[in-house]
Amino acid sequence: MCWVDALTIRVWLARAAIEGESAAMSRPPIPRDPEEVTAQWMQQALTAGGRPDLSPVSEIAREEIGSGAGFMGTIVRCRLWYDEAKAPGEQNRCAPATVIVKLPSPLAKNRRLGKRLGLHRRECDFYRLIALQAPVRSPALLYGDYEAGSDRFVLVLEDLGGWQTVSHFDGASAEQTRRAIRAIARLHGAYWNRTDQPPLNRFTDSFSTRRRMLIQLVYLSNLAPTLERFGGYFSDDMRRLAEIYASRIDSQIVRIAAGPKTLSHGDFRLDNIFFAADGGDEIALIDWQVNGLRSPLFDVAFFLVGSVTTEVRRRIEREVLEEYTEIIGEMGVKGFTFEACWQLYREHSLANLLVMVLACGGLALEEERRRQVVELGLQRVLTAVEDLDGGECVPGPAPLFSRGRALAAFSRGAYGVVKA
Repeated sequence: MCWVDALTIRVWLARAAIEGESAAMSRPPIPRDPEEVTAQWMQQALTAGGRPDLSPVSEIAREEIGSGAGFMGTIVRCRLWYDEAKAPGEQNRCAPATVIVKLPSPLAKNRRLGKRLGLHRRECDFYRLIALQAPVRSPALLYGDYEAGSDRFVLVLEDLGGWQTVSHFDGASAEQTRRAIRAIARLHGAYWNRTDQPPLNRFTDSFSTRRRMLIQLVYLSNLAPTLERFGGYFSDDMRRLAEIYASRIDSQIVRIAAGPKTLSHGDFRLDNIFFAADGGDEIALIDWQVNGLRSPLFDVAFFLVGSVTTEVRRRIEREVLEEYTEIIGEMGVKGFTFEACWQLYREHSLANLLVMVLACGGLALEEERRRQVVELGLQRVLTAVEDLDGGECVPGPAPLFSRGRALAAFSRGAYGVVKA
Protein backbone atom coordinates (compact mmCIF):
# COMPACT_ATOMS: atom_id res chain seq x y z
CA MET A 1 0.00 0.00 0.00
CA CYS A 2 1.74 3.13 -1.19
CA TRP A 3 -0.77 5.87 -1.72
CA VAL A 4 -3.15 5.90 1.23
CA ASP A 5 -1.59 8.01 3.94
CA ALA A 6 -2.30 10.82 6.33
CA LEU A 7 -3.87 12.86 3.53
CA THR A 8 -6.87 10.56 3.29
CA ILE A 9 -7.86 10.89 6.92
CA ARG A 10 -7.02 14.60 7.06
CA VAL A 11 -9.35 15.18 4.11
CA TRP A 12 -12.20 13.32 5.81
CA LEU A 13 -11.59 15.10 9.10
CA ALA A 14 -11.53 18.49 7.40
CA ARG A 15 -14.69 17.71 5.49
CA ALA A 16 -16.47 16.50 8.61
CA ALA A 17 -15.68 19.82 10.28
CA ILE A 18 -17.27 21.81 7.46
CA GLU A 19 -20.96 22.52 7.65
CA GLY A 20 -23.23 23.65 4.89
CA GLU A 21 -24.37 22.74 1.41
CA SER A 22 -20.91 22.74 -0.14
CA ALA A 23 -19.72 19.96 2.20
CA ALA A 24 -22.81 17.87 1.52
CA MET A 25 -22.32 18.24 -2.24
CA SER A 26 -18.69 17.08 -2.10
CA ARG A 27 -19.44 13.50 -1.10
CA PRO A 28 -21.61 10.80 -2.67
CA PRO A 29 -24.76 9.51 -0.94
CA ILE A 30 -24.35 6.63 1.50
CA PRO A 31 -25.28 3.44 -0.38
CA ARG A 32 -28.29 1.55 0.95
CA ASP A 33 -27.01 -1.77 -0.38
CA PRO A 34 -24.04 -3.11 -2.38
CA GLU A 35 -25.86 -2.61 -5.68
CA GLU A 36 -25.54 1.15 -5.19
CA VAL A 37 -21.75 0.87 -5.02
CA THR A 38 -21.28 1.58 -8.74
CA ALA A 39 -18.22 2.66 -10.69
CA GLN A 40 -19.51 6.25 -10.63
CA TRP A 41 -20.12 6.11 -6.88
CA MET A 42 -16.63 4.72 -6.27
CA GLN A 43 -15.08 7.45 -8.39
CA GLN A 44 -16.87 10.10 -6.33
CA ALA A 45 -15.84 8.41 -3.07
CA LEU A 46 -12.16 8.15 -4.01
CA THR A 47 -12.15 11.77 -5.16
CA ALA A 48 -13.78 12.96 -1.92
CA GLY A 49 -11.29 10.81 0.00
CA GLY A 50 -8.34 12.69 -1.45
CA ARG A 51 -7.52 11.14 -4.86
CA PRO A 52 -8.90 13.47 -7.55
CA ASP A 53 -5.82 12.61 -9.66
CA LEU A 54 -6.99 9.07 -10.42
CA SER A 55 -8.37 8.27 -13.84
CA PRO A 56 -12.12 7.56 -13.79
CA VAL A 57 -13.26 4.17 -12.49
CA SER A 58 -14.68 2.53 -15.58
CA GLU A 59 -15.87 -0.79 -14.17
CA ILE A 60 -16.45 -2.43 -10.81
CA ALA A 61 -17.01 -6.05 -9.76
CA ARG A 62 -18.50 -6.72 -6.32
CA GLU A 63 -18.14 -9.79 -4.13
CA GLU A 64 -19.91 -10.02 -0.78
CA ILE A 65 -17.55 -11.60 1.73
CA GLY A 66 -19.60 -10.99 4.88
CA SER A 67 -23.32 -10.53 5.43
CA GLY A 68 -26.30 -12.07 7.18
CA ALA A 69 -27.19 -13.13 10.70
CA GLY A 70 -23.63 -13.53 11.95
CA PHE A 71 -22.42 -10.12 10.80
CA MET A 72 -23.22 -6.66 12.13
CA GLY A 73 -22.69 -5.22 8.66
CA THR A 74 -22.22 -6.05 5.01
CA ILE A 75 -18.65 -6.44 3.75
CA VAL A 76 -17.97 -6.24 0.02
CA ARG A 77 -14.72 -6.65 -1.89
CA CYS A 78 -14.72 -4.45 -5.00
CA ARG A 79 -12.38 -4.97 -7.93
CA LEU A 80 -11.77 -1.76 -9.87
CA TRP A 81 -10.82 -1.00 -13.46
CA TYR A 82 -9.84 2.48 -14.66
CA ASP A 83 -9.97 4.44 -17.89
CA GLU A 84 -6.74 5.26 -19.65
CA ALA A 85 -4.47 7.80 -18.01
CA LYS A 86 -5.70 11.38 -18.23
CA ALA A 87 -2.70 12.59 -20.26
CA PRO A 88 0.04 10.94 -22.38
CA GLY A 89 2.59 9.36 -20.07
CA GLU A 90 0.43 9.91 -16.99
CA GLN A 91 -0.30 6.83 -14.86
CA ASN A 92 -2.59 5.99 -11.97
CA ARG A 93 0.13 5.93 -9.34
CA CYS A 94 -0.69 3.17 -6.89
CA ALA A 95 -4.39 3.20 -7.75
CA PRO A 96 -6.10 0.44 -5.74
CA ALA A 97 -7.01 -2.65 -7.74
CA THR A 98 -9.35 -3.80 -4.97
CA VAL A 99 -10.98 -2.14 -1.96
CA ILE A 100 -13.22 -3.26 0.89
CA VAL A 101 -16.58 -1.53 1.40
CA LYS A 102 -18.45 -1.82 4.70
CA LEU A 103 -22.17 -1.03 4.92
CA PRO A 104 -24.93 -1.63 7.50
CA SER A 105 -26.44 -5.10 7.74
CA PRO A 106 -29.41 -5.88 5.49
CA LEU A 107 -31.16 -7.34 8.55
CA ALA A 108 -33.28 -4.88 10.55
CA LYS A 109 -32.54 -6.75 13.81
CA ASN A 110 -28.79 -6.38 13.33
CA ARG A 111 -29.13 -2.72 12.37
CA ARG A 112 -31.15 -1.97 15.51
CA LEU A 113 -28.59 -3.75 17.69
CA GLY A 114 -25.74 -1.95 15.97
CA LYS A 115 -27.38 1.41 16.59
CA ARG A 116 -28.21 0.58 20.23
CA LEU A 117 -24.59 -0.40 20.92
CA GLY A 118 -23.14 2.41 18.83
CA LEU A 119 -21.09 -0.06 16.79
CA HIS A 120 -21.05 1.87 13.51
CA ARG A 121 -20.35 5.20 15.18
CA ARG A 122 -17.55 3.66 17.21
CA GLU A 123 -15.79 2.23 14.18
CA CYS A 124 -16.16 5.45 12.20
CA ASP A 125 -14.83 7.43 15.18
CA PHE A 126 -11.81 5.15 15.36
CA TYR A 127 -10.92 5.75 11.72
CA ARG A 128 -11.61 9.49 11.96
CA LEU A 129 -9.91 10.21 15.25
CA ILE A 130 -7.45 7.46 16.16
CA ALA A 131 -6.26 5.34 13.22
CA LEU A 132 -3.78 7.88 11.89
CA GLN A 133 -1.93 8.19 15.21
CA ALA A 134 -2.40 4.67 16.60
CA PRO A 135 0.81 2.61 16.88
CA VAL A 136 -0.93 -0.47 15.48
CA ARG A 137 -1.77 -0.99 11.81
CA SER A 138 -5.36 -0.95 10.53
CA PRO A 139 -6.70 -0.88 6.97
CA ALA A 140 -6.10 2.52 5.45
CA LEU A 141 -9.24 4.61 5.20
CA LEU A 142 -9.94 5.64 1.60
CA TYR A 143 -13.32 7.21 2.22
CA GLY A 144 -15.90 7.27 5.02
CA ASP A 145 -19.23 8.82 5.88
CA TYR A 146 -21.60 8.47 8.83
CA GLU A 147 -25.14 9.79 9.32
CA ALA A 148 -25.91 10.10 13.03
CA GLY A 149 -29.70 10.19 12.91
CA SER A 150 -30.19 7.07 10.81
CA ASP A 151 -26.93 5.37 11.87
CA ARG A 152 -26.21 4.72 8.19
CA PHE A 153 -22.54 4.59 7.27
CA VAL A 154 -20.04 3.57 4.63
CA LEU A 155 -16.34 2.84 4.91
CA VAL A 156 -14.08 2.27 1.92
CA LEU A 157 -10.95 0.58 3.20
CA GLU A 158 -7.68 -0.83 1.98
CA ASP A 159 -7.92 -4.51 1.02
CA LEU A 160 -5.50 -6.58 3.11
CA GLY A 161 -5.89 -9.60 0.85
CA GLY A 162 -2.13 -9.94 0.46
CA TRP A 163 -1.62 -10.41 4.20
CA GLN A 164 -1.73 -13.74 6.01
CA THR A 165 -4.58 -15.01 8.16
CA VAL A 166 -4.68 -17.91 10.60
CA SER A 167 -7.53 -20.34 11.20
CA HIS A 168 -9.31 -20.16 14.55
CA PHE A 169 -9.22 -23.96 14.63
CA ASP A 170 -5.45 -24.14 14.15
CA GLY A 171 -4.80 -21.38 16.66
CA ALA A 172 -1.91 -18.92 16.59
CA SER A 173 1.60 -20.33 16.75
CA ALA A 174 3.94 -19.24 19.54
CA GLU A 175 5.63 -16.69 17.26
CA GLN A 176 2.32 -15.34 15.91
CA THR A 177 1.12 -15.00 19.50
CA ARG A 178 4.21 -12.98 20.41
CA ARG A 179 3.68 -10.70 17.41
CA ALA A 180 0.04 -10.12 18.32
CA ILE A 181 0.77 -9.34 21.97
CA ARG A 182 3.61 -6.97 21.05
CA ALA A 183 1.26 -5.04 18.78
CA ILE A 184 -1.56 -4.77 21.29
CA ALA A 185 0.96 -3.73 23.98
CA ARG A 186 2.00 -0.79 21.78
CA LEU A 187 -1.63 0.26 21.39
CA HIS A 188 -2.32 -0.01 25.12
CA GLY A 189 0.88 1.74 26.12
CA ALA A 190 0.13 4.71 23.88
CA TYR A 191 -3.18 5.47 25.64
CA TRP A 192 -2.54 4.06 29.13
CA ASN A 193 -4.61 6.05 31.66
CA ARG A 194 -5.11 8.86 29.13
CA THR A 195 -8.77 8.07 28.58
CA ASP A 196 -9.99 11.37 30.06
CA GLN A 197 -8.18 13.33 27.34
CA PRO A 198 -9.41 14.13 23.80
CA PRO A 199 -10.19 12.32 21.63
CA LEU A 200 -10.57 9.27 23.89
CA ASN A 201 -12.91 11.05 26.30
CA ARG A 202 -15.67 10.73 23.70
CA PHE A 203 -15.22 6.96 23.33
CA THR A 204 -17.46 4.34 24.98
CA ASP A 205 -16.56 3.61 28.60
CA SER A 206 -17.16 -0.08 29.28
CA PHE A 207 -17.04 0.51 33.06
CA SER A 208 -20.12 2.74 33.30
CA THR A 209 -22.70 1.74 35.95
CA ARG A 210 -25.40 1.18 33.36
CA ARG A 211 -23.19 -1.09 31.28
CA ARG A 212 -22.08 -3.10 34.32
CA MET A 213 -25.66 -3.84 35.31
CA LEU A 214 -26.63 -4.66 31.74
CA ILE A 215 -23.72 -7.06 31.34
CA GLN A 216 -24.63 -8.97 34.49
CA LEU A 217 -28.28 -9.26 33.51
CA VAL A 218 -27.46 -10.36 29.95
CA TYR A 219 -25.11 -13.04 31.30
CA LEU A 220 -27.86 -14.15 33.64
CA SER A 221 -30.39 -14.49 30.82
CA ASN A 222 -27.98 -16.55 28.70
CA LEU A 223 -26.50 -18.86 31.33
CA ALA A 224 -29.37 -21.37 31.46
CA PRO A 225 -29.52 -21.73 27.64
CA THR A 226 -25.74 -22.15 27.59
CA LEU A 227 -25.82 -24.96 30.15
CA GLU A 228 -28.70 -26.59 28.30
CA ARG A 229 -26.89 -26.49 24.96
CA PHE A 230 -23.31 -27.10 26.07
CA GLY A 231 -23.55 -28.42 29.62
CA GLY A 232 -21.46 -31.45 28.70
CA TYR A 233 -18.37 -29.25 28.51
CA PHE A 234 -18.80 -27.99 32.09
CA SER A 235 -17.37 -29.99 34.98
CA ASP A 236 -19.44 -29.91 38.17
CA ASP A 237 -17.03 -27.36 39.63
CA MET A 238 -17.19 -25.16 36.55
CA ARG A 239 -20.97 -25.28 36.50
CA ARG A 240 -21.10 -24.12 40.13
CA LEU A 241 -18.55 -21.40 39.38
CA ALA A 242 -20.55 -20.15 36.38
CA GLU A 243 -23.70 -19.94 38.51
CA ILE A 244 -21.98 -18.12 41.40
CA TYR A 245 -20.33 -15.75 38.95
CA ALA A 246 -23.75 -14.69 37.64
CA SER A 247 -24.40 -12.63 40.79
CA ARG A 248 -20.85 -11.28 41.17
CA ILE A 249 -20.03 -9.87 37.70
CA ASP A 250 -20.89 -6.30 38.66
CA SER A 251 -18.57 -6.47 41.67
CA GLN A 252 -15.73 -7.87 39.54
CA ILE A 253 -16.09 -5.07 36.98
CA VAL A 254 -15.98 -2.48 39.80
CA ARG A 255 -12.75 -4.04 41.05
CA ILE A 256 -11.17 -4.13 37.59
CA ALA A 257 -12.28 -0.54 36.92
CA ALA A 258 -10.11 0.61 39.82
CA GLY A 259 -7.04 -0.43 37.82
CA PRO A 260 -5.54 0.96 34.61
CA LYS A 261 -7.66 1.88 31.61
CA THR A 262 -6.75 2.30 27.95
CA LEU A 263 -8.08 2.12 24.42
CA SER A 264 -9.09 -1.49 23.72
CA HIS A 265 -9.81 -3.15 20.39
CA GLY A 266 -12.51 -5.21 22.09
CA ASP A 267 -12.58 -8.13 19.62
CA PHE A 268 -8.91 -9.06 19.51
CA ARG A 269 -8.98 -12.53 17.97
CA LEU A 270 -7.55 -14.33 14.96
CA ASP A 271 -10.48 -13.57 12.66
CA ASN A 272 -9.65 -9.86 13.01
CA ILE A 273 -5.86 -10.10 12.71
CA PHE A 274 -3.74 -10.04 9.56
CA PHE A 275 -0.05 -10.97 9.71
CA ALA A 276 2.59 -9.45 7.42
CA ALA A 277 3.26 -11.83 4.54
CA ASP A 278 7.03 -11.32 4.82
CA GLY A 279 7.05 -12.78 8.32
CA GLY A 280 7.85 -9.42 9.91
CA ASP A 281 6.59 -8.27 13.27
CA GLU A 282 3.78 -6.08 11.88
CA ILE A 283 0.15 -7.07 12.15
CA ALA A 284 -3.01 -5.25 11.04
CA LEU A 285 -6.31 -5.21 12.94
CA ILE A 286 -9.76 -4.96 11.37
CA ASP A 287 -13.29 -4.63 12.76
CA TRP A 288 -13.03 -1.82 15.32
CA GLN A 289 -16.78 -1.76 16.02
CA VAL A 290 -16.48 -2.65 19.70
CA ASN A 291 -13.44 -0.55 20.50
CA GLY A 292 -13.75 1.31 23.77
CA LEU A 293 -12.15 2.21 27.09
CA ARG A 294 -11.36 -0.90 29.11
CA SER A 295 -8.81 -2.63 31.25
CA PRO A 296 -5.80 -3.35 29.01
CA LEU A 297 -5.65 -7.03 29.89
CA PHE A 298 -9.10 -7.61 28.38
CA ASP A 299 -7.60 -7.77 24.88
CA VAL A 300 -4.63 -9.83 26.04
CA ALA A 301 -6.69 -12.49 27.81
CA PHE A 302 -9.28 -12.56 25.04
CA PHE A 303 -6.56 -13.45 22.53
CA LEU A 304 -4.47 -15.82 24.64
CA VAL A 305 -7.44 -17.78 25.94
CA GLY A 306 -9.54 -17.89 22.76
CA SER A 307 -7.16 -17.73 19.78
CA VAL A 308 -4.28 -19.90 20.99
CA THR A 309 -4.38 -23.63 21.54
CA THR A 310 -4.33 -24.71 25.16
CA GLU A 311 -0.91 -26.36 24.72
CA VAL A 312 0.72 -23.22 23.29
CA ARG A 313 -0.97 -20.93 25.83
CA ARG A 314 0.24 -22.99 28.77
CA ARG A 315 3.77 -22.96 27.39
CA ILE A 316 4.20 -19.25 26.64
CA GLU A 317 1.60 -17.20 28.55
CA ARG A 318 3.98 -16.10 31.30
CA GLU A 319 6.70 -15.29 28.77
CA VAL A 320 4.46 -13.12 26.58
CA LEU A 321 2.99 -11.33 29.60
CA GLU A 322 6.50 -10.52 30.80
CA GLU A 323 7.25 -9.05 27.36
CA TYR A 324 3.95 -7.13 27.41
CA THR A 325 4.90 -5.59 30.76
CA GLU A 326 8.35 -4.66 29.45
CA ILE A 327 6.94 -2.99 26.32
CA ILE A 328 4.48 -0.75 28.12
CA GLY A 329 7.18 0.11 30.65
CA GLU A 330 9.48 1.22 27.83
CA MET A 331 6.60 3.39 26.57
CA GLY A 332 6.50 5.29 29.86
CA VAL A 333 3.97 3.34 31.95
CA LYS A 334 5.15 3.43 35.58
CA GLY A 335 4.43 1.08 38.44
CA PHE A 336 2.70 -1.70 36.51
CA THR A 337 4.48 -4.85 37.63
CA PHE A 338 4.40 -8.31 36.17
CA GLU A 339 2.52 -9.47 39.28
CA ALA A 340 -0.21 -6.89 38.64
CA CYS A 341 -0.30 -7.89 34.98
CA TRP A 342 -0.64 -11.57 35.84
CA GLN A 343 -3.47 -10.92 38.30
CA LEU A 344 -5.41 -8.85 35.76
CA TYR A 345 -4.83 -11.58 33.18
CA ARG A 346 -6.38 -14.12 35.53
CA GLU A 347 -9.32 -11.76 36.20
CA HIS A 348 -9.99 -11.40 32.48
CA SER A 349 -9.56 -15.08 31.81
CA LEU A 350 -12.55 -15.55 34.12
CA ALA A 351 -14.31 -12.68 32.34
CA ASN A 352 -13.91 -14.65 29.10
CA LEU A 353 -16.49 -17.00 30.56
CA LEU A 354 -18.91 -14.08 30.34
CA VAL A 355 -18.13 -13.62 26.63
CA MET A 356 -18.63 -17.32 25.89
CA VAL A 357 -21.94 -17.52 27.80
CA LEU A 358 -23.26 -14.61 25.74
CA ALA A 359 -22.19 -16.39 22.55
CA CYS A 360 -23.38 -19.87 23.53
CA GLY A 361 -26.72 -18.73 24.90
CA GLY A 362 -27.50 -15.77 22.68
CA LEU A 363 -26.33 -16.55 19.14
CA ALA A 364 -28.14 -18.56 16.51
CA LEU A 365 -25.84 -21.57 16.06
CA GLU A 366 -27.65 -23.60 13.42
CA GLU A 367 -24.79 -23.11 10.96
CA GLU A 368 -22.29 -25.89 11.63
CA ARG A 369 -19.04 -23.95 11.34
CA ARG A 370 -20.27 -21.23 13.68
CA ARG A 371 -21.28 -23.82 16.23
CA GLN A 372 -17.85 -25.49 15.96
CA VAL A 373 -16.11 -22.14 16.50
CA VAL A 374 -18.18 -21.46 19.62
CA GLU A 375 -17.69 -24.97 21.00
CA LEU A 376 -13.92 -24.77 20.58
CA GLY A 377 -13.84 -21.32 22.15
CA LEU A 378 -15.88 -22.54 25.13
CA GLN A 379 -13.56 -25.50 25.68
CA ARG A 380 -10.47 -23.27 25.60
CA VAL A 381 -12.02 -20.78 28.02
CA LEU A 382 -13.18 -23.40 30.53
CA THR A 383 -9.75 -25.03 30.50
CA ALA A 384 -8.02 -21.68 31.01
CA VAL A 385 -10.29 -20.74 33.92
CA GLU A 386 -9.43 -24.04 35.61
CA ASP A 387 -5.69 -23.72 34.80
CA LEU A 388 -5.58 -20.21 36.26
CA ASP A 389 -7.75 -20.92 39.34
CA GLY A 390 -10.42 -18.56 38.10
CA GLY A 391 -12.62 -19.33 41.08
CA GLU A 392 -10.22 -17.29 43.23
CA CYS A 393 -11.08 -14.23 41.11
CA VAL A 394 -14.81 -14.37 41.89
CA PRO A 395 -15.51 -11.49 44.30
CA GLY A 396 -17.00 -12.17 47.70
CA PRO A 397 -20.50 -10.96 48.59
CA ALA A 398 -21.06 -7.20 48.30
CA PRO A 399 -21.61 -5.22 51.53
CA LEU A 400 -25.05 -5.46 53.10
CA PHE A 401 -27.53 -2.84 51.85
CA SER A 402 -25.23 -1.86 48.95
CA ARG A 403 -26.39 -1.57 45.33
CA GLY A 404 -24.14 -4.50 44.45
CA ARG A 405 -25.75 -6.68 47.15
CA ALA A 406 -29.24 -5.79 45.89
CA LEU A 407 -28.25 -6.55 42.28
CA ALA A 408 -26.71 -9.87 43.34
CA ALA A 409 -29.88 -10.87 45.23
CA PHE A 410 -32.03 -9.95 42.24
CA SER A 411 -29.73 -11.91 39.93
CA ARG A 412 -29.88 -15.04 42.08
CA GLY A 413 -33.65 -14.88 42.24
CA ALA A 414 -34.02 -14.22 38.53
CA TYR A 415 -31.64 -17.06 37.66
CA GLY A 416 -33.69 -19.43 39.80
CA VAL A 417 -36.79 -18.49 37.83
CA VAL A 418 -35.04 -18.83 34.47
CA LYS A 419 -33.45 -22.15 35.44
CA ALA A 420 -36.78 -23.56 36.58
